[in-house]
Amino acid sequence: MNRIIYSLGLIVLAIALGAAGCSQKTVPQKDTSQLVDFTDDLSKYRPEVPEAAVDQGEGSEVIKNDSLKSRFDISKKLNVLLDTIRQRNFESGELEGYTILVYSGTSETEAGRVRNRLYDIVPDLESRVKYNLPTYFVKVGRFYQQIEAQPLYLQIREYYPDATIVPDKFPIE
Repeated sequence: MNRIIYSLGLIVLAIALGAAGCSQKTVPQKDTSQLVDFTDDLSKYRPEVPEAAVDQGEGSEVIKNDSLKSRFDISKKLNVLLDTIRQRNFESGELEGYTILVYSGTSETEAGRVRNRLYDIVPDLESRVKYNLPTYFVKVGRFYQQIEAQPLYLQIREYYPDATIVPDKFPIE
């Protein structure tokens, strides 16, 4: 008896949901008959600003200002620091940055397929296949900062959801 009532209830529920699903969908419409027409003149509320008199005569002269000198100028210290970083990078022969790792695995053929597909996705950038026993890495792009890689990363991630931005070192050419 309970089983019959339960089955009957399910049938009634299914019919009700089916009828509700097949009903015509309505989209609320904006009633344009009640729009208010603003015709007030707001010019009386605008402030009046007198025009400044500009003297363009023969006696007008442009005064050149000297740059401000500050006791807190760090230009020299900053230049020394930048030169130190440049020298260190030149001596090491490598530059630290970021790249997008698209594939990491043991299959050479799959790495080749990914590299060829990347050429179709981003033809203006060269993808590189690197082999460190026993793993193949397919990387694309060279960026100084991680945020510079974001637009390309989002574009590649549509095709390869496992792609990541990783730190890398690039040879100085």
